Amino acid sequence: MDAGRAGTGGEHRCDVALRLLDHQIVGPRGQLLGNVDDLELVEADGALMVTGLLVGPAALGERLPGRLGEWVQAVWRRLHRGPDEHVVVPMEQVTRVGSAVTVTEDAAQALLGTFGLELWLRRHVVSRIPGAKGGDDAEDPEAGEQASGERQREEVLVARPGGHPASGLLGARLVDGQGRDLGRVSELRCVGPPAHGPQAPLRVTHLHGTPHSAGARLGYGATDAVQGPALLAALWRLRHRDDPVIPVEDISAVDWQAGTVVVADGPSGPAAR
Repeated sequence: MDAGRAGTGGEHRCDVALRLLDHQIVGPRGQLLGNVDDLELVEADGALMVTGLLVGPAALGERLPGRLGEWVQAVWRRLHRGPDEHVVVPMEQVTRVGSAVTVTEDAAQALLGTFGLELWLRRHVVSRIPGAKGGDDAEDPEAGEQASGERQREEVLVARPGGHPASGLLGARLVDGQGRDLGRVSELRCVGPPAHGPQAPLRVTHLHGTPHSAGARLGYGATDAVQGPALLAALWRLRHRDDPVIPVEDISAVDWQAGTVVVADGPSGPAAR
């Protein structure tokens, strides 16, 4: 969103797969709190909203292919002590979006309480090493913060009812009303508050589609952000020049299970960018 452009009414637009996914999450005191592993999407009143950040192996495992993703989720379930659900940071708990995503102190403390792998290693591995410190929670200055974070989770890290992971839409197959293939969803363009201040749910305005996923993953698709060397960017943009940019109002149906998006009308061309 630092590289986003102003929308209407003071809103700024953001290509969220490029600007949010896999970015570092930090607390207000610089605490490292993991990465944005996925995004929470909610359909409400005919709009599609990005309402939260999904954090941790449960979300990451769903994005990873095949057995690797299954293995990551299995390890997480084995070590996780809390509810078997995604860890969600509501967008209202985000205070700034830049090269890293900054969250409130309440969200930072709640996230610390979700670090089941670190707790398990401390108690079952580190504490058994002769002379090691940090295995006993009573001697660990961070243990109090983590315990407090667990208590805060139910109050702060609240998932919206009916939420879907953005990974279920990114990569989904785009088809028109006659079932003709239009490529796959590569990006979600949204509008929301300016990046340098407190955030709120982001409204999805367009889906970017492409048959050339490699360039889109690097940010060289329908997005207008400047990425990398000028010559390389120009070559990728030439390759993606005919990628469809589809307003959400042109979407007639989303099958989250099958990973298919049906476009009622013809997709908009480059002029929609």
